[in-house]
Amino acid sequence: MPLTQKITIQNGTIGVWNLKETADDLLKICKLNPSDTGRLESFKAEKRRKEFLASRLLLQTLLPQCPEIIYQEKSGKPSLNNSNLNISITHSANLAAIILSEKSIGIDIEQLDRNIDKVVTRFANPSEISFIEKSNDPQLLKILLWSAKEAIFKCSGIQGVQFNEHINIASFDYSAQPHFNGSLSHATGKFYYDLFFRIIENNVLVYCVQH
Repeated sequence: MPLTQKITIQNGTIGVWNLKETADDLLKICKLNPSDTGRLESFKAEKRRKEFLASRLLLQTLLPQCPEIIYQEKSGKPSLNNSNLNISITHSANLAAIILSEKSIGIDIEQLDRNIDKVVTRFANPSEISFIEKSNDPQLLKILLWSAKEAIFKCSGIQGVQFNEHINIASFDYSAQPHFNGSLSHATGKFYYDLFFRIIENNVLVYCVQH
């Protein structure tokens, strides 16, 4: 079983799965409840089925009692039924990851070589664009900012969030520290986050914890 990493963090755990097997192979080792079976059957694409099954296998590995994952009707934000733990789920082309914590959390993973140049102005505000332009590694920083904002968005569960308007990432020395800060300002309030990142198999994994 390709559990790539199990990462213990303060107040939580992250699991990362390498999407090497076929969906049929994953299904053989995955225990699905009736609700999960129904969701799996609704996915026709092989990649989507692999992502779904890998997230369930990660939950089974990290939390043997494996509570049911339920989804908010409007936002699609996942939660665990009858559990005091929060969950966030993410996928890239070759990895799947989940984070479990009693804190409000979000996680995102993106491939380092993903080309997002055409959408930078849609997720980065002017100060962040200046930060990117002055960076020694603009590609890494673009992916970091994108992934950080995805993690915050997932954590918030708020609809109508504009990444370049509502979410701000403070400048930081990404070459020296894996920790930085962000905030979300919305009609519902202002929220603050600690963010952390690490590089895993040519992917950037970012997770956030709400203050």
